Amino acid sequence: MDVIRGVAVCGILAVNIFVMGTVGSTQGRTFPAQWNADWVAWFGQRLLLEGPMRGLFMILFGAGMLMMLRKSEDEHPEVAPIDVWARRSLALLGLGVVHFLVLMWPGEILWTLGVAAFPLLAFRTARPRTLWIWALVIIACLSAHRAYSTSGYVDEYQSALDGERARQQGRALTPEQEAGLAAAAAAVSANYPTPEAVAADVEKRTSLIPLLKWSSSGWASRHLEIYSWIGVAESLAFMLVGMALYRSRILTGAAPMHLYWWMLLAGGGIGLGLRLADMWWQARTGFELDVHQLNPAMSLLRSAWYQPARLALTLAYVGLFALLWRAGLRAWTPPFRAMGRMALTVYTLQSLLTSILFYAMGYLGKFGAANLLLATVCISVGTALFSMMWLKHRSIGPMEWLLRAIAYGTFSPTRKPAAAEALGRSPPI
Repeated sequence: MDVIRGVAVCGILAVNIFVMGTVGSTQGRTFPAQWNADWVAWFGQRLLLEGPMRGLFMILFGAGMLMMLRKSEDEHPEVAPIDVWARRSLALLGLGVVHFLVLMWPGEILWTLGVAAFPLLAFRTARPRTLWIWALVIIACLSAHRAYSTSGYVDEYQSALDGERARQQGRALTPEQEAGLAAAAAAVSANYPTPEAVAADVEKRTSLIPLLKWSSSGWASRHLEIYSWIGVAESLAFMLVGMALYRSRILTGAAPMHLYWWMLLAGGGIGLGLRLADMWWQARTGFELDVHQLNPAMSLLRSAWYQPARLALTLAYVGLFALLWRAGLRAWTPPFRAMGRMALTVYTLQSLLTSILFYAMGYLGKFGAANLLLATVCISVGTALFSMMWLKHRSIGPMEWLLRAIAYGTFSPTRKPAAAEALGRSPPI
């Protein structure tokens, strides 16, 4: 589980950095679309990482709750673990505020984790089947909501097409047609920002006060408005899946081998199949808005299958890592295991290092998608080395220590006892 968590935290950076280091909506790409290094990097990130990496992290969060609350389900249940979990969740809310207010990352996930952790308590004793039912119901609702939201944009773009025809025929435009044409023009112009617009956006995010305003505004829209509850529901669904996988012994690697093969092949086939279909459609329509090529049914389908494809691909990754582990192919795991044990510290370092790179050093908007992924590799290697060196002498990471201190109300030392340090292992935590 630590290994998967380490992979997930690196994968999340590979997704976040496209927003952290770019201005506008192009995310490291240049238009018109062409199959160069930047477009290949964007394609790979969207196909393999966006969505399932966050899904893996949420799955492990749900499993972690069951591990923490084990004593609350014994024959003589204790309430103390639930009390600790509540304080830990409140601490995550506070750390989320720090991430946007100090580290200037408004897309942080800690606030959402803290909010979702409370309704998760209601399912702590549920059986795997119940957990799966609730998770799938939530995912179905999220898919329906996503398609409904897309229908609003589709209606606008349909109105734009009607307005274009009305102009050609010399007819007066309706207010809906005028609004649709404006929305379509804004979407296209976002892919072709002027140098002045880019410079203004860079200036806003490389000066302290404007940067703080940008971070606060972005965080508030993500976490304090209606959109935030979509994120909480999405997180809760994947946490419930993680609890079901843990109770079924799948996350511990103790399930039958054929089950992992089914997860890899079926999950990968469904997830990659749907995502490739989505990419094919985007490529067919030029990777940008063209009201003449709009297909309302396809737009709604692409929105509706996002969550099912994400879930399927997340399960495929779980199956893949379990198969590699059971086959004894573990030489690659130590760096990821170290980062997994210090996931909160690594996540915080990622926000700190990217803020220094893009805001303090002025590289915001300077990298294409390929260089953004290269920066991700460099940051991941650096944080992996730091994590491995830290855990040679300490039992947990500094941010994990802070979270534990708040949750348990104690400030226990993190340095390993001399005997454990000599043997190269950590004492029980």
